[in-house]
Amino acid sequence: MKHHDSEHLRQLLETKVCPKGELFGVDLSKANLPKAVLYSSDLREAKLSKANLAKADLQEANLIGADLHGADLNGANLHQANLAQADLSGTLLFFADLHEANAPEAILKNADLTEVDLLHANLEGADLSGAKLSGAKLRGANLVGADLTNADLGEANLSEANLSEADLSGADLREADLSKAVLSQAKLVGANLHRIRLQGADLTNADLTDADLTDANLYGIDLREAITENTLFEKAKLCNTILHDGKVEYRDCKEDTAAE
Repeated sequence: MKHHDSEHLRQLLETKVCPKGELFGVDLSKANLPKAVLYSSDLREAKLSKANLAKADLQEANLIGADLHGADLNGANLHQANLAQADLSGTLLFFADLHEANAPEAILKNADLTEVDLLHANLEGADLSGAKLSGAKLRGANLVGADLTNADLGEANLSEANLSEADLSGADLREADLSKAVLSQAKLVGANLHRIRLQGADLTNADLTDADLTDANLYGIDLREAITENTLFEKAKLCNTILHDGKVEYRDCKEDTAAE
């Protein structure tokens, strides 16, 4: 069984610089390593709970199955890092760069991902319940089957993201951008979708029961197969919108330019 390189560990603790380090399974719980240089390092199954890794360089690092719960990763560079099945519950990731990160089935429950860059990240099946994602950049992200219940996604950019079969029940998506997003079979029960942008999104079999779509932009949306029981559509913007009964509504097309 592979173990970490003791010389690499010593180098990291003394200098905070260990690129491409062999640190498999290392125990760095509560370690103080702000701005550490660990790009392309092997940190699989590493124990990093409650470690201080603020502004650390972890781009392309292999963190499969690592324990990072409660760690401080504010401003860290995790571009293209592999976080598959990693535990990041309660982790601080404010302003971190996770652009193109691979994090299927990662646990990010109650994590702070405020304004994080998750462009084109793979978060399929990830647990993001209760996470703070306000202002996060999730354009083109893979969130198929992800758990986003009660998450804060206010003003987040989820345009072109794949949220099919995701659970967003009770989530706060006020003023979020979900234009051209795939929401087929997604659960949005009781979600706050006030002033959300949904133009061109796929809502096939999406469950919008008790959701609030007040002032939402529904340009080009087909609602025929969506579940809209007790859904609030007050002041929603409708243009080329196919309603549940099959009627096409053009009411707000004259405001198209202003809405964009």
